[in-house]
Amino acid sequence: MTLHNDIEDNVLAQRIRNDDSEAFTVLFTRYRKILYYFSLKYLHDPADAEGLVQIIFISLWEHRKSLDEKKSLKAYLYKIAVNNIYNNLKKKALRRKYIIDELKKPERSVNPYPQIFYSDLDDKIELIVTTLPPQQQKIFNFRRFEGLSYEEIAVKLSLSVRTVENQIYRVTKLLKHKLDTERYS
Repeated sequence: MTLHNDIEDNVLAQRIRNDDSEAFTVLFTRYRKILYYFSLKYLHDPADAEGLVQIIFISLWEHRKSLDEKKSLKAYLYKIAVNNIYNNLKKKALRRKYIIDELKKPERSVNPYPQIFYSDLDDKIELIVTTLPPQQQKIFNFRRFEGLSYEEIAVKLSLSVRTVENQIYRVTKLLKHKLDTERYS
């Protein structure tokens, strides 16, 4: 049965709560542009606004079992939008403050010892890593130099996330042990 676009929100809410993806599609079509322009007004970035619309509808679908057809679905969608816009703007403000604070800091070239210490430590870590099996080296280097998540490494190397976690744990444990042993010898 095909739903008509003029079906009321409370009926859509009830059907979505019962896992009706067709009702969800009607609701998405009805509100996506409105929510996009609402979000764009505050975020000033089309990509951020589009991403936020996706987040709104993903959240709605994930929480569909708690939808109440007696309450306004439109108000619920706007509430999700406002909360996400607020969080997005808060993150941007924190990033901006961090960058400004970092730029205001004076140069730290007065004392070269910390840089020498970290450079020496980095050399020791690199030496230890070269003794690892090739797969462990790859996993560790993806994490350390490219900042990839466990999931990203797992996909890249066709491994399970658990295997990546175990390998990172083992390398970290080995590094701590070898660096501690060297420090006390």
